[in-house]
Amino acid sequence: MLRYFFDLQAQNRTAFSSIPRYFFVLHTPEDEIYDDPTGTKLADKTHAVAHARRIVRELKESGGYDKPGWVLAVADDRGEQIATVPFDDTQRLH
Repeated sequence: MLRYFFDLQAQNRTAFSSIPRYFFVLHTPEDEIYDDPTGTKLADKTHAVAHARRIVRELKESGGYDKPGWVLAVADDRGEQIATVPFDDTQRLH
């Protein structure tokens, strides 16, 4: 019984470690980059984009972050950019 418990714990750790990590990097038109060195573990790309939209919305609501041309880029754990979320509502999501 105890062996089964430890095997189950090991499987859970492996499952959790396979959850991808996404990084959210703020880019400004002045070529400033605000990096996200730790990232966030999320289920998939869809959740990562939704998380990025939530970050942008919360930053805009807090004030001072509603600048034209600001973009939050989403990259996966391989460094591949998977989406960009603009702060300006007139720009389109890529």
